[in-house]
Amino acid sequence: MTKLPLLAGAFMMSTILSPIGAIDVNIPGADSKISKDAYINYQTTNPDIEKDVANYVETLKLTDKANGISKNKIEYAKAASIYRGQNYHNTVISIHDQYNQIRLSFPVAGQKSDYDIGRYKNPSRTIEDYRVLTDNGSLNLEIDYADFKDYDWRNTKIAYEKLTDKNVRDFFLDKAKQNPAKQISDIKGTIFSYPTLTYSTWDSMKIPHVENGKKTTLTIDTINFKFKDYNMRSPLYHVGFVYFDNTPVLNKVPTDKLLANYVLPSVQNLNELNQYSRIENLNGVQYRIPKDAIYIGEEKGTEYQDIKSYKKGDITFFVSTNNIPKNPYARNLIVNGHYNFKINLDTFWNIYYSQPTSDYINYSVIWNNNIPGLSTHIYTPHKDNHILTFQSYDGTYSFTYIIFYPSFLHAEEVQKLRNMIEFFESTNNPNFKLKEHVLFPDTAFTVLQRIEN
Repeated sequence: MTKLPLLAGAFMMSTILSPIGAIDVNIPGADSKISKDAYINYQTTNPDIEKDVANYVETLKLTDKANGISKNKIEYAKAASIYRGQNYHNTVISIHDQYNQIRLSFPVAGQKSDYDIGRYKNPSRTIEDYRVLTDNGSLNLEIDYADFKDYDWRNTKIAYEKLTDKNVRDFFLDKAKQNPAKQISDIKGTIFSYPTLTYSTWDSMKIPHVENGKKTTLTIDTINFKFKDYNMRSPLYHVGFVYFDNTPVLNKVPTDKLLANYVLPSVQNLNELNQYSRIENLNGVQYRIPKDAIYIGEEKGTEYQDIKSYKKGDITFFVSTNNIPKNPYARNLIVNGHYNFKINLDTFWNIYYSQPTSDYINYSVIWNNNIPGLSTHIYTPHKDNHILTFQSYDGTYSFTYIIFYPSFLHAEEVQKLRNMIEFFESTNNPNFKLKEHVLFPDTAFTVLQRIEN
């Protein structure tokens, strides 16, 4: 199957939703040629990505030849697919706690997390800050707990329904004047409407920055909103990205159309999951299964592994935990304190994938409350069963979730399964979420140092 450019709005999943029309929103970059459900496609690609993957495989072949190593077509297909999983997966940020139930995605890979609370040291505001660092910036979700009311937009004495684009720009211009040392420039801002959101605005600005002794520029693009029909004292969300050097590309993905066409449509209130799923528990790990799924039973996989299984019609669900500190055979999964998801990529490719192509396998990394998890979606044509997998780690247990579903399952039901499998919570090690997490600690990957605003 030929891959199409990410920003062409093309779909390659056989089970995704049918296009439901283009985005219509007052945010720069909104493109009528891109479907509103384009974010569902977890197969990020464009010509630059394809060139990089091809160069990687060619270099690997030349190195193997020089070392007298012989590999077949499938082995190089596996190498290319795993390279995509490491470097070109989709990023999902999912926050579910006492105050928040929000999920959103970026068609951009990240490699490292940076969590902070109270980053701005403002006693009148508490901001919880989730960042996923990329090669040239970061993907951001900030949760602003300030008591902003609808009738007083960000304490400006302007009701949100009377807000104008000029009001938004003036607000940030005033902030820049109050803090001239930051030298904030190129300030832009608009209001926008979206069916499920309120209090919604977009802004962009540039700030000088020194990185490793070198002067550079940060560009910050953000959408701000609250969920509609919820208590107006609920948090204000700031979602966006940062890139360096006036180079609007993150991990080979152009940023100009990301917020309007991919990130905004992906924003989901996770309370919706309660309509069709329930939370179950295995050794302190919480996960979701369909409300009407039937519990089959529990068994020991090994001395250190516990397994539960469920059934709903033709769909089968398996979950398992593995006690890593007690399992002498699993300790190589932890590298410098970080769970090494590269091993999961290898293992699941070997078990579930044998076609000499990666066109029918998608990768995403879900940051559940800052804890990373790796998800794969395998949908080989002409196979009776398609497969969803998810792996994560809570500091004690590694967690694996596998769903086998029939290839004829309706796309909306498949999307519900993916929403469920990507949910992960743990009552073990409450402070584990506060740590820095690196996805592939055994590989050489240059990540940014912490970006301080």
